[in-house]
Amino acid sequence: MATGEQLKLDGMNAALAATTVGHHDHPVRIRTAIDELIELGQPFSADHVRDRLPKDTCAWMNDYPNVLPAQFGKYSQSGRIRQIGWCSPARKTRHGNVNRLWIRGEQ
Repeated sequence: MATGEQLKLDGMNAALAATTVGHHDHPVRIRTAIDELIELGQPFSADHVRDRLPKDTCAWMNDYPNVLPAQFGKYSQSGRIRQIGWCSPARKTRHGNVNRLWIRGEQ
């Protein structure tokens, strides 16, 4: 594996490892939301995932902003999702940055 790819993988793993601190099920909720969107077979973004999450999980994600991108990275690496484009995020806190647009992958 190329050095850059390994560093990317290490970063995703570190972000996801940080989510295991404490007694909560936020990571499970996030994965469940992504799994549901995959099953729909329609394009989705981070905003769609957030729309399916309880408010306390969304608030928790504000303290762990790398968790959702890391989850998308893991799903992408495994072939469960693939990027099909870009979209404008609904959250003003994104300051006009773009979100990736995903769809079910070809496993």
